[in-house]
Amino acid sequence: MEDDFGYEGRRRIRIPLLERLRGLPLVATGVFTAALILLILTTVHRPATWNDALPWDDEPSAAPVAAPANPDAPVAHTPAPRTPAARSSASASPSAAPSGTGSPPSPAASPAPPQQPPPPAPQRTVRHEAESASLSQARTASDHSGYSGSGFVDYDNASGSFLQWSVPGAAGTATLRLRFANASCCSRAMDISVNGSTVLRDVRFDAMRSWDDWNTVTVTVTLIAGTNTVRATATSREGGPNVDYLEVVQ
Repeated sequence: MEDDFGYEGRRRIRIPLLERLRGLPLVATGVFTAALILLILTTVHRPATWNDALPWDDEPSAAPVAAPANPDAPVAHTPAPRTPAARSSASASPSAAPSGTGSPPSPAASPAPPQQPPPPAPQRTVRHEAESASLSQARTASDHSGYSGSGFVDYDNASGSFLQWSVPGAAGTATLRLRFANASCCSRAMDISVNGSTVLRDVRFDAMRSWDDWNTVTVTVTLIAGTNTVRATATSREGGPNVDYLEVVQ
C-alpha cells in the first residue's frame, strides 16, 4: 500500500492489486467481441451449396433428370437409388456384373474329395505246432532234422488218420499253410475240413528227396469268429506226410 496525494492536496490510498484487476472486464469484453466476430465471419463465408450425397456415398449422386413427356416410358440413364442394403451387396460382391448386362452364373460348388478308405489292417500269422494238435492214427516224432518246435507228426500208413487243431480266428477268409515232408515214392493226399465240413478234397503233398527236406502247401478257407476246428485227414492207405506245423494267416 502506498500513500498518494490527489488533486487539491487530498491524500489517497493506492492498492496495486485492485488497480490491476480493474482491467479484467475490458479484457473479457475484448475476447468475447473477437469470438463473436469470428463466428459471424465463419457463418457468412460457409458454402451455400448442399451436398446431396448420402453418408455412405463416395461421390454425389447424379443430377436429377427431367421427367419424360410420356410418364410410362422408362427414364434413360437414371441411376437406381442406392440404399445401405445395396451398398452392402456391392461391397460383398465386387465382381458382380453391371446392371443390364446380366449376372454371370455362379460357379458350381467343387465336389468334396472322395474319402480314402482306411488302410487294411496288417495280417497276423499264428503258428500251431503239429505235436500240439489232436492225433488219430499218428505219432509225434523227432528222428528227422529241420522241424520247428519240439518235433513233428508222422502219420500211420492208414486212410482216415488225421491231425486236428483248435484255431481262434475272425470271421472271414484265412490262409492255411501246412509245412510237411514227404520222401516216399509218390505224393500223398489229404482232405482239409473246417468246423466239421470238408472244404478241400485230395490236397496233394508232393514227394521230395529226403525226409529232412520241408515244403509248404497253402490253401484258403473261411473261418468264423471264435474258435475253429481245422482237420487234415489222409485219404490213401499210405497215410499223410510228416507234418511240422499249421500257420493261420488272417
